[in-house]
Amino acid sequence: MNKLIKLSDTHYIIVDDSEIIGGDYRVNIQRGYIQLVDDNPEYYNKRNDVFKKVIAHLPLNNSPILEGVPLLPPLEQEDEAICPYPESKQNAVDWYNGYSKAKEKYKYTEEDMRGFHKFFMEIGTNSIYDALTLYIQSLSQPKMPIGFECEMGTLYFYKKKWVNTLPKSQVDKLVKTKRIIKTTTNPKGQTQWVGKYIY
Repeated sequence: MNKLIKLSDTHYIIVDDSEIIGGDYRVNIQRGYIQLVDDNPEYYNKRNDVFKKVIAHLPLNNSPILEGVPLLPPLEQEDEAICPYPESKQNAVDWYNGYSKAKEKYKYTEEDMRGFHKFFMEIGTNSIYDALTLYIQSLSQPKMPIGFECEMGTLYFYKKKWVNTLPKSQVDKLVKTKRIIKTTTNPKGQTQWVGKYIY
């Protein structure tokens, strides 16, 4: 898993300790900003405790794309949860019906509802509606990813170059290989890593 770093509300990035060269993007991990390397890369490589090379990114809130740096897939958008339980109906039958609708639409579990019972007793309100609304809002907070797990592929060294596949006649022979991160091209023609977010 590659650790994700969130820079304010501008980008999610993945960094590594590989050599920084002109034209790369580097991040100052102490101050949290990204900059294109167009001056002295030797300085940044000597200070690799502070500066890291950006190897993948996801722009947030219409922030700019870092040209030449692979993109991460877009984050999944979750539906905004709406409390299915009407305020005017607060008896046990209607509460159960509201729970059933929430369970069907939002995939809430019985464990979530046991948590609601505890939550309801702790906040000390007389309104089940208010308590259920607050509790569903707490369950519906967007989850923030902490890492990205890449799908890996294999390249084969054949006829003095790296290739994705081997001819059938070469499959059983000992060939030099290397593991690579799988990529795809998005509809805008940009390179994007293949994999999944870890929460």
